[in-house]
Amino acid sequence: MREHIYLPQPSYLHYVCYPESCGRYYLDSEHLERRPAGTLKEYNLHIIVSGKGYVMDGGERRELQAGSGFLYGPGESQNYGTDPDDPWDVRWVHFIGEGIEQLLSGKGQGEAWLFTLTQQRSRVEQALEKLTRLSEAFESANEPVISSALYEVLAALLHDAGRHRRLAGSGTREKMFEVADYIRANCAGKLNLTSIADKAGYSPYHFTRIFRDAVGKSPTHYMTECRILLAKNLLVSTPLAIKQIAYETGFSQSSYFISQFHRMTGMTPQQFRDLYG
Repeated sequence: MREHIYLPQPSYLHYVCYPESCGRYYLDSEHLERRPAGTLKEYNLHIIVSGKGYVMDGGERRELQAGSGFLYGPGESQNYGTDPDDPWDVRWVHFIGEGIEQLLSGKGQGEAWLFTLTQQRSRVEQALEKLTRLSEAFESANEPVISSALYEVLAALLHDAGRHRRLAGSGTREKMFEVADYIRANCAGKLNLTSIADKAGYSPYHFTRIFRDAVGKSPTHYMTECRILLAKNLLVSTPLAIKQIAYETGFSQSSYFISQFHRMTGMTPQQFRDLYG
């Protein structure tokens, strides 16, 4: 079975993202696509709900299953299909947008972006279902809601999707988000890379690599961000001196705190307090 829903061009042309078409393939053992470069002008997103399929990536066949998916950028050659013995139930959407390249950070450009969903899988699938139903019963007044449903899909996807080749089939990503929560809750203490890595059960080198893969930044950078956020709250809600705030947020030296605060915000702690306090 194949569902195709085509939408009219939106009356407002500056949505961050907007679907050109969307739909579903299921119980179709012959579904496959071979698109030469330059054929499709929109982004092409597929998310597998059940069954199996594959994407040809750099001449190599990448097997996909429920909870995973792929994204192609505009103009990319595309080669993918279902597993004839276990046909996928896959939701898809072709979309455009103003500034969408910045939101996606180049994903799908040059090669297919393969991903595996973990914590946000049900949310992504529900948002896709909402997008499909709104598109199916299209009303011009619902354009902003349709755009926002697609944005919810992409935002949850970008937050949750691990790299398919390295994180699929493991609890690694979930564990790293638990560690991130631990860092955020304890950043004012005497945390360092070694102590966090020990708690997670990895060497500092291995921990840094897999944390960056899952969260998108190094653990030390993430810890500094958490400390700066805590410092912002103290700057605007308390009369504490800058030196005391540095101590309260886990920095051993006020000069280092000031330099890191300036690097991340573009202003000194005092300038931030004067502006927002």
